[in-house]
Amino acid sequence: MGLTAVSALHFSFAELTDILGRCFEDYFVPVSLTPDAFALRFRAEGMSVEDSCVWKVDGEPAAIAIMTRRANTARLAAFAISPAFRGKGLAKPMLAPLFDALKTRGVERFYLEVIAENTAAVALYQSLGFRITQGLNGFKSAETPNAPVDELFSATPDALLRAVFRAPSESTPWLLDPQMLTVLPSVILTDNAGSWAAITTQTPAPQLRFLFVEPVMRGQGNARRVLQELNSRYSGLFTPVAVPGRLAPLFTESGYQPFSMAQHEMIWDL
Repeated sequence: MGLTAVSALHFSFAELTDILGRCFEDYFVPVSLTPDAFALRFRAEGMSVEDSCVWKVDGEPAAIAIMTRRANTARLAAFAISPAFRGKGLAKPMLAPLFDALKTRGVERFYLEVIAENTAAVALYQSLGFRITQGLNGFKSAETPNAPVDELFSATPDALLRAVFRAPSESTPWLLDPQMLTVLPSVILTDNAGSWAAITTQTPAPQLRFLFVEPVMRGQGNARRVLQELNSRYSGLFTPVAVPGRLAPLFTESGYQPFSMAQHEMIWDL
């Protein structure tokens, strides 16, 4: 079997979108994107085209890895093998050289998220050096006829980022990092008293992408109050499957329903 790794630099976004969709066929969660949606999603996540890879077998695309980068940290944003080439022991021979190459380019930490039920993938990543660091959940707001109660004001992504950067540094899952709000179309809301929320609008239903309470205002129930207010304002509001498990009680007590699917965040420190 002639396996060849080709940099994503040699493909258009339209070609990468098609390869991604074909490689995710019959997977836990199929991926169906337009080229525009592909570009928006992965540009927001920090896609590094030069670090991403397509593998060909006898000239035909057989697998794809989308890598995202932030300084000396990289994330495996998507990896899939097309159905015809699964179960042949190709995943590790593909990924190990890819990660080795990234190490030579200054990467010191790798991230990924994997569906918790996908035990084979979890075992694969552990064999490469990754460890599970936390569980990640997704939530959807409950349908409610309640009218908004608290006043929230429109703000800019820049104002939100300034508030975040003034606070002590905190660990945030990759998909909830507020830097993404500079790319994704979003609505920023604040109570003008230290509570912030970001709703992105590129999906059919509104998505809660970031919730932040400034440190001096924490411990007063403000996060719960904002979540309840958002529940009143946005029918069908949902989050990515990226909310740390420790925050699950906050969401459920605020009237949100957890998704049945959960993920593991995995990290490999060199």
